[in-house]
Amino acid sequence: MTLTDSEVKYIEGILGREMNELEEGMLDVMFSEHCSYKSSRPILKLFPTEGENIVLGPGDDAGLVSVTDEYALAVGMESHNHPSAIEPYGGAGTGIGGILRDIISMGAMPIALLDSLRFGPLEDQKSRYLFEHVVEGISDYGNRVGVPTVAGEIEFDESFRANPLVNVLCAGLVKKDEIVMAVAPNIGDVFLLMGGTTGRDGIHGVTFASEELTSDSEKEDRPAVQVADPFTKKRVL
Repeated sequence: MTLTDSEVKYIEGILGREMNELEEGMLDVMFSEHCSYKSSRPILKLFPTEGENIVLGPGDDAGLVSVTDEYALAVGMESHNHPSAIEPYGGAGTGIGGILRDIISMGAMPIALLDSLRFGPLEDQKSRYLFEHVVEGISDYGNRVGVPTVAGEIEFDESFRANPLVNVLCAGLVKKDEIVMAVAPNIGDVFLLMGGTTGRDGIHGVTFASEELTSDSEKEDRPAVQVADPFTKKRVL
């Protein structure tokens, strides 16, 4: 469990009792850094989120910027650092899959991928291995869904030896009158869940992504990395 002692005390103070196993699992996910951005939120608030061409700022699956009278550009960015440190090919691929999902869910058609990567020194064997397989994972997933990687940037530094940074961005076009919001305003709205079949992979992926990596992570946490399924994503597109 990644909940801190103070968070457990706060939650159980509201409940007036100890959490049961289900509540513990659910709140562990929701309070994780991956979902709540609890440590980075104060920093994110410093960025401008309003402007003449901003159609939609923070709060939904992706931001929207007006590009013409008819179209908006949906933009989203995702990090897949821990999964890529454990399983670089699959971790990078599922990072692409995740950001494509966010753009699709706004009703937009993905048109471009970008990446920003950080690794340890290229002379280091492990860093080179991570670099080569992360790039391969990003490239393969994008090729299989038919969305090009149009730009990227990379740096190698000693500070990233233990934990690489794998950031991927997707942009997509959507007609302004076809934007889909992450709300269900009407009684009787239909929910469609689309994706690959559920397996044993990816279990505790959210909480794992919010923990500190250790020397045992590569062996113990590998099942937390999802298996990518770009062919199903292509069918959704």
